[in-house]
Amino acid sequence: MNTIFRRSYIEYKRQKDLKKANARQTKRMKSILTKTNQTSGESFDRDELHRRALLLLMPLVEVAWADGRMSRREMDAIVETADAYTLVDGSAGYRELIERLLARPAPSAVGRMWQDFHRFMENLPFYERQTVTFGLLAQAQFVAEQSSDSVIGFLRSERVNKNEQEALRIVAEQLEKAKEAAEEIDMQKAVAKSTERNKYFASAWKSSADGKNGCGEIQPPPISAEDFDKLIPLVPLIKTAWAEGRVTKRERELIFEAAKNMGIQPGSNSYRRLSEWFDLHPTDEFYDESLELLRGEFEKLPEEERTLRRLDVLSDCVNVAEASGGTRRFPAGGAKFCPEEIAVVKHIASRLNGAATV
Repeated sequence: MNTIFRRSYIEYKRQKDLKKANARQTKRMKSILTKTNQTSGESFDRDELHRRALLLLMPLVEVAWADGRMSRREMDAIVETADAYTLVDGSAGYRELIERLLARPAPSAVGRMWQDFHRFMENLPFYERQTVTFGLLAQAQFVAEQSSDSVIGFLRSERVNKNEQEALRIVAEQLEKAKEAAEEIDMQKAVAKSTERNKYFASAWKSSADGKNGCGEIQPPPISAEDFDKLIPLVPLIKTAWAEGRVTKRERELIFEAAKNMGIQPGSNSYRRLSEWFDLHPTDEFYDESLELLRGEFEKLPEEERTLRRLDVLSDCVNVAEASGGTRRFPAGGAKFCPEEIAVVKHIASRLNGAATV
């Protein structure tokens, strides 16, 4: 009798710890559910939150139905999770969940669920996909262990039967497929973005329409997306420095100083590429394409931060323009900007604000 009591107490403690662990996983999953929309930056509406919550509950439902029945403890575990996701409030999503708890979903419905889950994973950042994959597996394992209503089975530590083990294997396989498919799409997007960026940078070395370069067609080596992100904010400064047809020593110093403040170190690929811009004047096409990309990056920011970033860029451009010394009429003091520099800074301001021309 003592052996049975000791075994039952150990199993009771184990189940108690499992329940706490499941609550922690549910809390992590809820934090992902309630995050803002990655695409628009806005919060999801109530119906969308309920749809996403229901989607995360479906693998648990599948595991619970693996042996052809839904035990009371399995149902309670799933409903508790739904409650944590704020789905238990009489919503259409909750009604749909109850229907699936009372009757096993058809294979076609399960197939559609996994298709929706693939799209859900595609819209998550990489680290959140890891959290969802691990969290859902842990939750599914917890639900599987709630299948037995038998006291004898509980005392014998009979936890997961063969059907549930197979269901857990399928869930794990589907989760991994969804994660890998999302990562593949990320890779394709990164390759496409890098290719597009390389095209923009390659145009910087083409001969200018006015023949200022005189260097013919020179294609630079491909530039990484990381280097591109570091260099693109410096394009307005380069354009300002070239306004008079040449780049002065002081202008170079200011731009290199700005690059250093951005973490671009001497000897790096980014630093060498920046140095080349002082010797080969980029084309107007390159400038306009780069300014459009920079404007697009600013548009992703909150309005107040977006305005400050634009002002920072224009302030740096003014500093570079001032460093050139203006025209011969003003060797010291007074106006320090030539008409060409004024026109360039106005053009940059216009492009960053979304206008095609000044």
